[in-house]
Amino acid sequence: MPRLDVDTVMSTIDRLLVGAMDEGQMQAAAEAMRQLFNGSKACFAGIGPHPDDWASYATDPDEALQERCTGELAPDFIEMGGTLRDIPYGAIYRDHEVFGAEALRSSRVWQEWMRPQDMFGGLACRLAGNGQAFWLFDVQRGRHQEGFDAEDAALLEKLYPVLRRVVELRRHIGRVTIQRDEARGALDRIAIGLAILDQDMRITYANEGADEILADPDGALKLRQGRLFARQPADQRQLRQLVEGALRSALDPLAHHQASMILHGEDGSHSLSACAMPAPPSPAQDQAAGQVLIALRRLETATNLVACARQLFDLTDTEAKFASALASGSSLTEAAEAQGVRISTARTHLARIFQKTNTRQQSQLVSLLRSAELPLRPR
Repeated sequence: MPRLDVDTVMSTIDRLLVGAMDEGQMQAAAEAMRQLFNGSKACFAGIGPHPDDWASYATDPDEALQERCTGELAPDFIEMGGTLRDIPYGAIYRDHEVFGAEALRSSRVWQEWMRPQDMFGGLACRLAGNGQAFWLFDVQRGRHQEGFDAEDAALLEKLYPVLRRVVELRRHIGRVTIQRDEARGALDRIAIGLAILDQDMRITYANEGADEILADPDGALKLRQGRLFARQPADQRQLRQLVEGALRSALDPLAHHQASMILHGEDGSHSLSACAMPAPPSPAQDQAAGQVLIALRRLETATNLVACARQLFDLTDTEAKFASALASGSSLTEAAEAQGVRISTARTHLARIFQKTNTRQQSQLVSLLRSAELPLRPR
């Protein structure tokens, strides 16, 4: 191979480390390695017995060939991966030596996948593994190029610790990303609004519930240039004090401060309850600045009392309809007429509802049902 200067190698390492931290840059990292080794193709690949184990960051990827790799050629790749599994991590190998030049070139993988991509001779090493699955780096040279020599193998061996670190970081960051996305998805299902504010009342995160509350044109809260404001001036002063108190409590948990308030919408409607507390510090944020988690809930009767009553208290459909009618302001007689039953039958249903909801009076039942709301948002 041509003699490489230190700057070229260090520049390649820089590209690798950028790719480790940003998945979108992994293809560029593979391209830097292809150029370093004067290859026709280079790839970081995850291989294993299950499709979930597979991943690829390749130079100049061909979408149709990638689909064949994970489709009709998948059994062939799994078989090849099994052959590589016994090669020690960090050991440099040539694909012709492992599979045999004639055997490799007679395989479907080479005929239908490698040859169309000008992959006529590869230098590779296994980087890291998890059970039967593992990651490898592979660089290929084309039909009209000379094969890799001992100096190429020596360079790849020296780069092995960096390459291993790259895939370890990618695996770790990938797990963190999945956990973050799962957490955000779960927060979006909660039937209350959640938002995180900085000390200047700027929103740094809001779940779907909070987004819907803030999008209400007549609502008690609104955004101005990314900052949270209460519609009513008196509420704004109290909201500011609520956030400041939560910030102080992060420094002095024993200090007394107001933790909740009522926010009023247009003409006193669309009211919200708000509860504030210090947000857990994030490694990505300046912990000294502090942030506040604020929970928002509309002060209104649950939107689907029948579903709430049925699911929360195990009521039958008929019992849930009676309970919903009572909570909506109907008398027992009116509820009986609406359901087309006698008042004696309605009283029987009411007795069962009392038993299931652990209440004794109609006023208790109405109060309980009006505050009942499923903790998760319907989809």
